[in-house]
Amino acid sequence: MKNDKEISIDQFTDSEKELVSAKVEALTLKLGHVASKKEEKEILKEAKRLVMKDRVVKETTKAVISKKPRKPAAAKESEIKDFNWSASRSKNPRALKER
Repeated sequence: MKNDKEISIDQFTDSEKELVSAKVEALTLKLGHVASKKEEKEILKEAKRLVMKDRVVKETTKAVISKKPRKPAAAKESEIKDFNWSASRSKNPRALKER
């Protein structure tokens, strides 16, 4: 027996609630006969699951993992386009020290 938690309707936005009701109607029509109370619950549960699955897919495709900006000192030579020696010397006091 599956241990599926039922998704609360409060977790959905208004547009998603409309999608759930449309999916319920579509699944009921697909059933081909008048659904019993138990079948209605299963249909509602399946509709909520399908809408939530679509929402999760949309959210994961939206979230683009951005690269962390590197510190200039950790940059590779090929990544450095402009290098200013005078700015480098003014930021690094050890560079000014005479040996």
